[in-house]
Amino acid sequence: MQTQERGDPTTNGADDRAESRRLFLRNATVLAVPAALLATPAMALAGPHRGRLTGFNADLIDEVRSDEAQHVPILQDLLDDEDNPLPVPIRAKPNLNMARLLQPNLHAFLETAAGFENTGSGFYGGALLNITQTPEYFPIAVGLCTVESRHASWLNSLIGQSLVPNFVPVEAPIPQTTVLARVAEFVHDHRSTFPSFRTDVVTDANNFAILDFLLFLEYIESAFYELNVPRFT
Repeated sequence: MQTQERGDPTTNGADDRAESRRLFLRNATVLAVPAALLATPAMALAGPHRGRLTGFNADLIDEVRSDEAQHVPILQDLLDDEDNPLPVPIRAKPNLNMARLLQPNLHAFLETAAGFENTGSGFYGGALLNITQTPEYFPIAVGLCTVESRHASWLNSLIGQSLVPNFVPVEAPIPQTTVLARVAEFVHDHRSTFPSFRTDVVTDANNFAILDFLLFLEYIESAFYELNVPRFT
């Protein structure tokens, strides 16, 4: 984050949060759009409900919230395996930075949600390259990836962006280090106790390391939606 100049101490916190969100969105290849776009009738934000999602859009964002909440126990179940060699088989919920997760308005919420989902889609896509293609893990990983991608495209459309960032016909995988950098502001302990999974081997042990990292990401996303969806529907 850029160093801020000295100014009104009452505004430094808000400015800091805004700059941090801009960095997250830019890194997630979802660019900010004018707030006026959020008042179009197609998004059901006109009139007295401007600033909230209403109608079918409210139903859809609640579906996203529900999906992300269910992803947590799905991954926990996969990690709860006697063959899991990790020191702590099921990762504990990280120490979340609730001030960063809480969004100030609907526009910020939708942009940040799109940033999370585009990051999730790209990372899950990369994980598929390194997960053993067996019935135990691979079909679930594929299903989680496609759900993240559906979320991302819908949210991208809500903020006036292309369904896939930058209109690319083939989405590039996102590496672990990039994901960590993107979500760093939302947790206080994002780099602690990560088993480093490999991208040059496909083994059962590597599967568990990947699943462990996916669970970390889903913890953050689930908390983000649980905190913000009730505020904007």
